[in-house]
Amino acid sequence: MSSLNEKVVVEVGLNEGTPRSSNPRVAYTPEEIAADARRCLDAGASVVHYHGRDPETGSMDNSIDLNIEIQRLVTESTPLIAYPTYGDSVPVCDGYSQICSPAEVRFRHFAAGVRNGVRFEVGPIDLGAFYDYNAVAVPGAADADIDGWVLNRGHQMNNGWDHLWLCRFCEEHGLQKSFAAPDTMCLLNLRNLVDMGLVPEPQVSLKLFFWRGRALATRYQAMLALTRELFTDKTVRWTPVVQGADGLPLAARAIADGGDVRTGIGDYHYADQGAPTNAELVERVVTMATAVGREPASPDEARTLKGIAPLGVPATRAP
Repeated sequence: MSSLNEKVVVEVGLNEGTPRSSNPRVAYTPEEIAADARRCLDAGASVVHYHGRDPETGSMDNSIDLNIEIQRLVTESTPLIAYPTYGDSVPVCDGYSQICSPAEVRFRHFAAGVRNGVRFEVGPIDLGAFYDYNAVAVPGAADADIDGWVLNRGHQMNNGWDHLWLCRFCEEHGLQKSFAAPDTMCLLNLRNLVDMGLVPEPQVSLKLFFWRGRALATRYQAMLALTRELFTDKTVRWTPVVQGADGLPLAARAIADGGDVRTGIGDYHYADQGAPTNAELVERVVTMATAVGREPASPDEARTLKGIAPLGVPATRAP
């Protein structure tokens, strides 16, 4: 039997922006999302992430009431650690450039949910300050008459004031800071936050994001090596997240390297593998982990591993 520290935390990206035309199993409504989360729990997951979706069209919906309703349904029916999306985009200048709203705007559904007594345990912090891809491969798209591609029209920004606000918001409300790093500069931003005293916790939760493309394993190894070099003073629980491509091969690498894993049809539709459900993907990941002697952590065990207060115990808040 695995010791607690050897167990793997399995997170699921439930629905992100995947359309049902790619995988008909994608959940749209709050009830569908909560039911999907329960199936993932039964399969071995301990963390779920979701996006609010219009129940009819499936388009992104970041409205406060919808996200709070999803969070409420998931957390009242399961012990899962659950958190909603934390990004958006605002057209600026000529309408082709886009940036994120200020952090306090993007986190308005977190703030409203906490005020209304809905269980929130994780505060996701995007470490990106300025990053971009020139194009994204999207099956069926045809941007600028180039089949299968959408040309990017903007940038994502999180400035130093956003990072300060997010760290202090998490401390004020007893939320675990969960950091997202899409590139090496993001890791340097996290190092700055640590050095400024904004991440005093001895344990850091970090997701290393990879968009589809070549050399995923090589990029992963480089990001992991830099993580280990930069944060010798912290215990880092790290998870690779592959979006737009099959993430299972990298999940296997992460399990072998002692990391946690994320899977889900929100990150990739898996239509080329028969359009599986999220629970079926979790089962595949659990099989990988148990084959090398790592059992999936339960939600309560995941809380211990991530430094989150147990259910029913008030989280520590900054004075």
